[in-house]
Amino acid sequence: MTTTITPTKPSTLQHIDQLLNKQIFFIVGCQKSGTTWIQRMLDGHPDIRCHGEGYFGPVLLPLLQQAIQNYNQRQKAGPEGLFTDSDLKTLVRTAVGLSFARWVGDSNVLAIGEKTPENARCMTALAECFPNAKFIHITRDGRDVCISGWFHNQRKAGPKFAKQFPDFNTYIKYTIKHHWLTHIQQAQHFGQQHPERYHELRYEDLHADPVGHTQDLLRFLSMDDSESTTDACLTAGSFKTLTQGRSQGDEDKSSFFRKGVVGDWRNHFDESNIDTYNQAIGNLPEQHRVLTPVIKKIKVAPAERKKNDANTPDNTKEKPDTVKAQTQHL
Repeated sequence: MTTTITPTKPSTLQHIDQLLNKQIFFIVGCQKSGTTWIQRMLDGHPDIRCHGEGYFGPVLLPLLQQAIQNYNQRQKAGPEGLFTDSDLKTLVRTAVGLSFARWVGDSNVLAIGEKTPENARCMTALAECFPNAKFIHITRDGRDVCISGWFHNQRKAGPKFAKQFPDFNTYIKYTIKHHWLTHIQQAQHFGQQHPERYHELRYEDLHADPVGHTQDLLRFLSMDDSESTTDACLTAGSFKTLTQGRSQGDEDKSSFFRKGVVGDWRNHFDESNIDTYNQAIGNLPEQHRVLTPVIKKIKVAPAERKKNDANTPDNTKEKPDTVKAQTQHL
């Protein structure tokens, strides 16, 4: 069977080149840490187009690399027929540029962003392909990441998920080791190497001061941060907009945006879950403990937990008699 390939028009290549000269940025972070929130919020800016999940770093790049390696082994044109690492970067940029062209269309935006949580594992490779790109990294308390991921995967994967993770403690161990720690440590390592291209914020801080942190993001991207554009971003990323009418705290377990609050772990963690979480982060290097409050070994009876929850109207505050937290900074 003959495959017909339509040649790429010169105008398309010119359009791709124009798009890649705009401010490119990538949103990264552990799953269920708020990456979609940031994506939707920034996409509400009139000069920004931000989509997800393109999986350019964890999927597209290695597949193109594998294709080039296979081709180089099979081609018979000699050394002049070999594709180089530089050629690979050009192919990645062109492929991503084609996606950007479809996202942007005829819009005259100034910045283009993409959100894939797993990009946290390959930021250096993306930075080499896109030398002017910037990276936004959002972190979230690991306990809330576990709770949010637990409900999300129960909804999405059902029996398959239940078979792999028969209890919550098993899921906590896996999530902290293979996702939360890995994503955050690799992203922060990149940030230490390229501070001018890296902006980190906490999910909890964005909840506490959405205006200030949204404007910080826009300034990082050199975008207009006026009151009107900031309001547009906040409206596009609001929980009410994302859920088509629900208020934060109004839970819907069938929705991707289940609850939208800080500290929901207090409503679900029991003593064994707290011990499991403590053990999972027990060897966390001191310089990385900026990620989340480090909770002490505590013994809280279920009845006492319920009493504390009932007496604490603000669900975003730590209970001083229950959790003693310390935050270290890089």
